[in-house]
Amino acid sequence: MKKRTKNLIKIGGLASALALIGGTFAFTSFGQRVLNITEGTNRPEHGGRVHDYFDDESGNKDVFAENFGTDEILTRVKFTELFTKNGVSIVDDADIDINDPETWPTWIPGPAGSPTGSAAETRIGANEPINTYFHLALGQATHGDDRPWFMPTFNLDPVSMMTAAAGTAFDMEHEGVTHPGEGTDGYWGSGDLSFALPVTGDSPEEHATRQVLDQDRAPVTYLQWLALNADDRVGNFWVIDQETGWAYWADFLAGGAATSFLLDSKLPQTTALEGFEGDWSYQLHVIGQFASEGDVADFWEDDNEGDLDTTNGEAIIDAILAVHTPAP
Repeated sequence: MKKRTKNLIKIGGLASALALIGGTFAFTSFGQRVLNITEGTNRPEHGGRVHDYFDDESGNKDVFAENFGTDEILTRVKFTELFTKNGVSIVDDADIDINDPETWPTWIPGPAGSPTGSAAETRIGANEPINTYFHLALGQATHGDDRPWFMPTFNLDPVSMMTAAAGTAFDMEHEGVTHPGEGTDGYWGSGDLSFALPVTGDSPEEHATRQVLDQDRAPVTYLQWLALNADDRVGNFWVIDQETGWAYWADFLAGGAATSFLLDSKLPQTTALEGFEGDWSYQLHVIGQFASEGDVADFWEDDNEGDLDTTNGEAIIDAILAVHTPAP
């Protein structure tokens, strides 16, 4: 059965009656009605939305990005994270405000220098102690015709900071859930239909599910990306800059398309957690940024304000632009 969240409008017609009375033909019309509905959506030229489908019980956490505009965009995502024991961060940093996710340390994947294989789920840098308690599973487990299905965003405002947060995910702008679905693995399937949640006031149109793009390879670090042949450095996959934590989609994202998963789940290390006495909390904060080709300098301006090295990010974007720039 298809999933639907639709209030059906039933249009009923009253039957007309024919009678022969005293040899005279009598006819009464009870009001004939016909309804024609023409609908459409005017989408912006550029519009990006981060999707975060999270189920706290299973640990499923699907993070990817959608282009709901008509023109192609450049996309990047990063994570900040916090693990507390009895209300205190296990990462010793005086700048951390446990109530402000933007001050939490950025997740940086290991290994530090290996040029082969996929980006590891473990951390390096300040957040390395969190490896004891949680791992992140990158990429997506299913491919080809079996790749994941998703429900397109209903929020078509290109300047809205709201994400498509489903299940037990918590959108920072809306302070709650903003997208239909339970956040469980494989919740959406082929042919599923839905409307926006009533509390968000988004587009009233009904959406059908679509599939994310098939990943050409699992997410790689910048050093692993450099080790690829030049012809293989642009495509449908994520490249994670270990200097900044930003994960770049390694190509333009076309209008109406959604990236493959950057993150598939966050996995508790059960033995370590069971041996812990007291209260603990693990939180993962997802940040997404999008830019048209003409506005990509906004990426570097934002990084410069945070004293981040833009060298690797610029190299990734330059490789994308070079592939799509017509030869003179």
